[in-house]
Amino acid sequence: MVKENESKVKIVVLIPFRDKFDKGTRYDVGTELEFDAERAEDVVTRELAEYAEPLG
Repeated sequence: MVKENESKVKIVVLIPFRDKFDKGTRYDVGTELEFDAERAEDVVTRELAEYAEPLG
């Protein structure tokens, strides 16, 4: 069983983008999101978002 928020990371959108799994979902600049760590790293690496909180 996976615990909720076990590996969640908060990010803030810098450039609008669409969700890669649900193309109908768009994330606008300034939106704060909570993604799993791996997915957050992908979005941050592509400079679409930045971490909202320092990683520890």
